[in-house]
Parts: sequence; structure tokens; C-alpha cells
Amino acid sequence: MNQSLEEPLIHPTAVVLPGVELSAGVEIGPWCVVEPGVELGAGVQLSPHVHLSGRTIVGAGTRIGTGSALGGEPADKDYAGERSKVLIGNNCRLFEHCTVHRASGEENATILEDGVIMMAGSHVGHNSIVRTGATLVNNSAVAGHAEVGEGAILVASSAVHQFGKVGRMTMVGGGSMVTKDAPPFSIVAGSYPIRWRTPNTIGLRRAGFSPEERDALRHALHAMFTTDASPTEIARTHTESEFASVRELADFVLTSKRGVCAGPERK
Repeated sequence: MNQSLEEPLIHPTAVVLPGVELSAGVEIGPWCVVEPGVELGAGVQLSPHVHLSGRTIVGAGTRIGTGSALGGEPADKDYAGERSKVLIGNNCRLFEHCTVHRASGEENATILEDGVIMMAGSHVGHNSIVRTGATLVNNSAVAGHAEVGEGAILVASSAVHQFGKVGRMTMVGGGSMVTKDAPPFSIVAGSYPIRWRTPNTIGLRRAGFSPEERDALRHALHAMFTTDASPTEIARTHTESEFASVRELADFVLTSKRGVCAGPERK
């Protein structure tokens, strides 16, 4: 049967309360609880013991693993019951025991864009944004009001500080604590302080960046993070680069509210 014509499949032990919107082909596994205000797009699959609450809107083709809880109240002492939501994009993959809190503030949202992967035990806090294709590896955590850039990877047990930002295609090393903004196209690691380590050369190559653009990014990143000059001073000299990625890097550094991470420790 054509998937688009299939009726939702709900296990007899699941609790789906009135006020839930289910699209064609949705599958809800044993012992799930789906509360009013939840909307599930076509082909969404819920493994056993998933709990969806609040205004949680899940895009088509997304799969949510056993024990995950999405849309719970934000861990924010100022939250006063405002109507906020969680928006999860298409074709995301959330593995076991993931948590995503809805936003604080009227009509605000916690957002996972299309194709996000959250591995077992990972967490996204209130009002945060995880951009397209980003990956949160096991037990990584994103605090409230933070942003993880497109295609970024948070390796196992790493964390992003409240209001922190991880740039596009940046890899955060395992167990790291991102207390300062991590620039795009980079590998960062460590805690107190988090440090820039190197360009994400392999990621850039896999993404199809030309050798010329990779070289330009490498030179710009090294100038910003391995010399005595201030990263903002160097960034100002790259705002009119011929490469959009270099301009993106410069803009990230110049607009950082928390300040960017330190460079490698010198001996």
C-alpha cells in the first residue's frame, strides 16, 4: 500500500489523547503517551515508551527512539506557563532517551531543523536551535538559548553553554565544554577554556569545498587563532573575501556575543 494512503498505526497500549493531529503513515509504538497539541507529520515513527507533550510539532519521516521525552516544560525558573512549542524538522533521527524542552516565552520555539541526529541520551534545552544536519552524539547537551550550526557535530558527552554558539561544520571534541563560541569550519576541544585546535579539513573536503577555498579558510583560521593578533582584528580584514565561507567566518567572529574560544595553548 502507498505510504501516503496508510492510516496511522497505534499500538493498543499507547495513549493518544484528544487534540493530537496525526498524518498518514504515522506509527505509534507500545506504551507511548502523546498529549494534546502534538502534531505528527507523515510517516513519523515513535518507538516504545516515547512521551510527547506540549505543542510539539514533528516533521515528516522523523523517527523517535525508545524512552525519549519531547516538549516538556523548560528548565527555566522564569517560565510561567506560556504557550510555547518544540519544532522538529523532517527526517530527523532521535535515538534512545533523548530530551528536548519546549521554549520559554509566549509563542517561542525550541527548534531542530531537518535531518538532525540526536544519539542516545542527548539533550536540547529551551529556546535553542539545532541547524540542518547537525549531530549530537551520545550524552551531549545543548543548554538553553544556544545554537548549533548546520552540519556541526557534538562528540560524546560534550556540552554547549547557555547562549553559546557552535558554527557551521564545526566538530566539538568529546567531553568538551563550549563556554565560548566555537567558530565555523573548525575542530575545538577542551574545557575551561575551550580551545580552537585546527580547521575541519576532512569535513570541508567531504562537503565539496574547492582546494582554493579550503586554503583560504585554513589561512584565515590560523591567522585568527594561532597568532598574537586579536581574532576580531583579523576578522575585519576578511569581510570582503572572495569566498563566502571566509566571509561567514569573519561575520561569526565579529558578531559573537560571548566571544570566540581561545587558540591552542602555547608552550
